[in-house]
Amino acid sequence: MRGGIGRLARRALVIPALGLALAGKNARAHPIHTTLTVITSADADRTISLAIRVFADDFSAAVARFAGRSPPPDSSVVPREVERYVRARVTVDAGSGPLELRPCGITRAREVFVLCFRATSVAGVRHIQVRNVLLAELHADQVNILRLERGAARRTVLCTPRSPTTVVQW
Repeated sequence: MRGGIGRLARRALVIPALGLALAGKNARAHPIHTTLTVITSADADRTISLAIRVFADDFSAAVARFAGRSPPPDSSVVPREVERYVRARVTVDAGSGPLELRPCGITRAREVFVLCFRATSVAGVRHIQVRNVLLAELHADQVNILRLERGAARRTVLCTPRSPTTVVQW
């Protein structure tokens, strides 16, 4: 995926925009606590890409707390703090230990951030174990949706504070 996060970002913004629809005009009062992570595999270049959609207010607060500072009033984030926070809360293991997730972009569209991360050298992977506890320190009812896409195959699974890890045939 050359030239930024383009397709992944668009997909992560479109695939369920339910949270924003339910939030109405005031996204700060959104009634659900969810993230969406679209994980795709490109066998040709041996990569796994993650496009993570998060509400800006919750995410900014969690990143700031993780960095030991107060959340900014505009729900902004510092890229290096985002990288540290996501790496501490999201892991993808392809059987030989956690993959190194490298940041590949941050986009903000109103009240949502779309974060891009990529791992390389993952050819021949048959199963992945994903742990996602994004924002679980803020909300006991946090639900992190994982949408896995490899070729024509699609699968959706959930990670919650009570069940943060899932193993998926890849």
